[in-house]
Amino acid sequence: MRPESVPETGALQEVAPKLGYEQERRANRYLEQVFSSMQGTVVVTDSQGLIQTVNRALLELLGYSEEELLGRPLSAICTNAELPVTAVPEAAMHSESLALVRVETRYRARDGRLIPMLCSRSALRDEQGRVEGVVCTAFDLTERKEFVAQLFQSEKLASIGQLAAGIAHEINNPLGFIFSNLGTLAEYSRDILGLVRGYEGLYQALESGNADQIAQARLQVGSCRAEVDVDYLIGDLDQLIRESREGAERVCHIIQNLREFAHLDKTEKTPADLNQCLESALSIASNELKYKAEVEKNYALLPQVLCYPQELNQVFINLLVNAAQAIAERGVVSIRTFQEEGWVCAAVADTGQGMSPEVRRRLFEPFFTTKPVGQGTGLGLSTSYNIVVHKHGGELLVDSKEGVGTTFTVRIPVGDAGGIPPR
Repeated sequence: MRPESVPETGALQEVAPKLGYEQERRANRYLEQVFSSMQGTVVVTDSQGLIQTVNRALLELLGYSEEELLGRPLSAICTNAELPVTAVPEAAMHSESLALVRVETRYRARDGRLIPMLCSRSALRDEQGRVEGVVCTAFDLTERKEFVAQLFQSEKLASIGQLAAGIAHEINNPLGFIFSNLGTLAEYSRDILGLVRGYEGLYQALESGNADQIAQARLQVGSCRAEVDVDYLIGDLDQLIRESREGAERVCHIIQNLREFAHLDKTEKTPADLNQCLESALSIASNELKYKAEVEKNYALLPQVLCYPQELNQVFINLLVNAAQAIAERGVVSIRTFQEEGWVCAAVADTGQGMSPEVRRRLFEPFFTTKPVGQGTGLGLSTSYNIVVHKHGGELLVDSKEGVGTTFTVRIPVGDAGGIPPR
């Protein structure tokens, strides 16, 4: 219940002279209880960015005592140097630039943990409108981040599930001729061993110096050579081994790409080449594509970018599979990479059915899909948008015309990795 003595509107300082001492004390205690019981964290700084007040939720979340924080700069707990809550310059004292702002940042706990937070800050102003300080309220995003990570992982596994039959086919093809070649090699090995035994007998006969034994051994070797067809066997052996090695490398390549794709997301960005990401995605989605479209590739020489390569692989797999599924019978899927100022770009285009304006407007909505029930999660493009835009600061553009086709363009900022040459 709100005490009757606490006014509904107006600053406490304005009404304090009108209240008795006891009423003022009760009002202050009431406001302190409200401030202390807030579930979100609250930090109040002065105009120089020094912490003046914190609430209990912040102390419990970060593990500090109040004495450890009061008077310290906000940067002691807020790791985002770009968060505009430090000292307020004189020129900004009357500015509206300190209106309510929301930004994601991280708070540093006493034990060193970095906690993701959604922070809102607004200015405290005096009667002349000058900024006296800043109020920062924030909410812990840990559970939300974990949920989003699980959602991304679920979408990855759903993608693998949808492509499982094709991936199995891609693996079975090389395995099939590897087993066939091993059967042929087993036959060849028996023939070669028989020939080797014949030569061993001839060598022993030559060692003995017995002319009859030598003649008999030579006849046996000659008969074995005629049966084996040594020249053909020698030529075919090299081809069988080469094909088997290529098939085994193909299987290893597919499995490696699957392992990287299905792996939980890395916490740090690493330098990567978008061309290699596309090739990795193509190896997983190739069976989905080869029965529907000719794949045309036009890769430019790109610098590496700092990114999450496995997540970009997920984006490209989604775009490639969607391109194949947009084609009714047979068409073309074109993949092009190029550079623009400050960006590396990859465009995936299809000659499919295109999209209506209604579908285009809802394209990146979670769970929106035009596919029949059971054939799509509705998370592919939504997840792709989050990966490109929110996690990489990039752009995911779409251009589509009904009856003509669709082009998706991924644009990733070069950023700090712009000087890293391609491998």
